[in-house]
Amino acid sequence: MSLVIEHIIVHSLFGDEQGRVQLATREQELSANPAVQQLMAELHHIYNTKAGKVFGYFNEEETGFRDLVRRMQDQSLTFAGFSHLAAERLLAELNRLEMSEQGVLLFVRYQWLGADYLLIALLDNKDSVTVTEKLEVSQASYLDLGKMQLAARLDLTELQTRSESRRYFSFIKGRAGRKVSDFFLNFLSCVEGMDPKAQSQGLLKAVDEYCEARQLSGEEKLASKAQVHKYCREQLNQGEELELRELSAELGTDDDLDFYQFVSEEYQLEDKFPVERSALKGLTKFVGSGGGLTISFEQKLLGERIQYDAATDTLTIKGVPPNLKSQLVGK
Repeated sequence: MSLVIEHIIVHSLFGDEQGRVQLATREQELSANPAVQQLMAELHHIYNTKAGKVFGYFNEEETGFRDLVRRMQDQSLTFAGFSHLAAERLLAELNRLEMSEQGVLLFVRYQWLGADYLLIALLDNKDSVTVTEKLEVSQASYLDLGKMQLAARLDLTELQTRSESRRYFSFIKGRAGRKVSDFFLNFLSCVEGMDPKAQSQGLLKAVDEYCEARQLSGEEKLASKAQVHKYCREQLNQGEELELRELSAELGTDDDLDFYQFVSEEYQLEDKFPVERSALKGLTKFVGSGGGLTISFEQKLLGERIQYDAATDTLTIKGVPPNLKSQLVGK
């Protein structure tokens, strides 16, 4: 199913001579021409595959943005009117905190795989040069989508069908740390909910303990972890979330216990959540650092090329990687 754009409009945030951020608004929505379709296809893919997103839900004590969304949905506000009021709300928050975030402010409502979304993104407008058809060098501007740093997406379908959810909002953390993240949360009347990093760490713990509960051999345990790693990487590469029932089917089962049943009884994992890419290496590798030393190796090497003596706290490596060996010999 292709992405269907229902409404789309752009505005601009720019700095004046006094250093304050100003807002320039567009009155009419953009038409969904081929250029706009391509922009949204790229933006949707980049957003889906962007690492480190945070999830949240509306703050019950501050309803400003939620009221705007409600009025847009019941059509007491046009989409353009909604975007104007929301942009003014963002501008007020920026000036209140004396922040200078600038760029192209995009609002789009679209459908994808049967779900209705509202995406808001602040995009960098970069200057560059290009060569024209007449082979002249000319100045040009372009949207740097790959470096998108401030964006939020509201799952309107989940908000309507599961209003008690703590994850119908998702947003990308800003490049300036907590201050930027906080101002964007305030603009959206949003508070943080589900933590994908904690969910991913909980998954790794659950996989370990599930393998122990099934009394798998060392080789079987490595194979199960490799299967989980493969499934998670495939979901990440497709911009999809992990689904526990699917993962349970990938792992297989015995007569007494499957993975979904196990985590349902023992762990506080969501049925569906985005996996943190950085957490995946814990499925197949041992990794540690400290005191100027960083070590990473495949778990299957322990007991073969790599031995650990707990009594002396010593790690012995047989067969040093050639590129490391050449550095050591050179010293």
